[in-house]
Amino acid sequence: MKPYFEKVASGASSFIAYERNDPEFPFYWHYHPEYELTLIVDSHGQRLVGDSIADYGPGDLVLLGPNVPHSWRSGPMKTSAAEIHRAVVVQFRQDFLGPDFFQLKEMAGVERLLRRSSNGLAFGGTDAGRNVAVVMKDLASLPPPKRLITLLSVLIELAGESNAQELSTLKLRPICRLSDQQRIDAICLYLNNHFEEELDFAELADRFHMGLASLCRFFKRATGRTITAYLNELRVGAAAQLLINTDESILEIAFRVGFGNYSNFNRQFKRIKGFGPRMLRRQFSPDSFDSSAKNSAEEIARARLAAVSVRKNRKPDIQIDQF
Repeated sequence: MKPYFEKVASGASSFIAYERNDPEFPFYWHYHPEYELTLIVDSHGQRLVGDSIADYGPGDLVLLGPNVPHSWRSGPMKTSAAEIHRAVVVQFRQDFLGPDFFQLKEMAGVERLLRRSSNGLAFGGTDAGRNVAVVMKDLASLPPPKRLITLLSVLIELAGESNAQELSTLKLRPICRLSDQQRIDAICLYLNNHFEEELDFAELADRFHMGLASLCRFFKRATGRTITAYLNELRVGAAAQLLINTDESILEIAFRVGFGNYSNFNRQFKRIKGFGPRMLRRQFSPDSFDSSAKNSAEEIARARLAAVSVRKNRKPDIQIDQF
C-alpha cells in the first residue's frame, strides 16, 4: 500500500492544530514530513500505521514521526445517520521552534520521544495518554501562546511515559512515482470497500492491469504484508466491532465480514487478537460485569498463552505466504 504525499498547509502559527468533525473518517493512506499527534475524541474503527492494523476508539492517542504512512478509517457500525466522528490533530516540523530547540539539555527527553516515534507510538490506555487526552481536547481552540505552551507540556508528559506501544515493525519507504501512488491507493481503497466479499485475486490483478504475481509482489513490497493477511486483519477488525455492538451470532458475523470458512475465521481471529471471538463477546456482555476482574484477566492470559502456543506449532498457511 503506497501512500499519497500530503502537503500540510502552513498557517500563521508555527504548527497546525485542528479538530476533525466528520460523518466518517474515510480510508486515506498518506504520509507527510511533519510529526503528527492524533487524539480520537469520539470514533471507532481501524488505525493503520506502517504495517500495523489495530482497532481504535475514544482516547486513542498516537504520535507519528515524519513520513510514516498512516490512515484512520472509521468502522461500519454507526448508531445513527447523524453520528459525527471527532478527533484532534496536531502537526509540526522538527524545527518549528528553531533548528536546535530539541537539542537543548532541557529537551533531551522530548528529543528521544521524537526519535522513538519514527515507527509510530500509541499512548492510549497509559497514564500519560489519559492525562494528555484531557488537555488536548481543547488545544485547537486555545489562544496561540497557550496552544504552544500546551503542546510543549503534552510532549514533555508523553516523553516520561515508558509504556507507549511501538506500532509499525517495518520502515516502509514511500514511493515517489505518482503512477505507483495512484495504483496502490486504488488497490487499497478497493480492498477496504470490498473486504466483506469473496475476492478473486486473479480478477483483482486484471482490474488493476497487472499480472497476479506482479500484484502480489507490489502489494507485499508496499505494505510489508500479503493481500490475504491484509484482508484478514480488515475482516477481523470489522468482526470485533460487530461482536461488541450487535447480537448477531458469531457464525453470521464470520460470513458477513467475508470469511467463507468458520474454522478459518476462528483461527485468524485468535492469531490476530490473541483470543477467540467468543471470549471477546463474553467480555462485553452484561453478565461479564458480574464476574471478578481477576478471573477475567486470568482467562484472557490463558487464552493468549494458548494462542502463542498454537502459532508456534502451526504449519505456515501456504496461501498467506504466497498472497
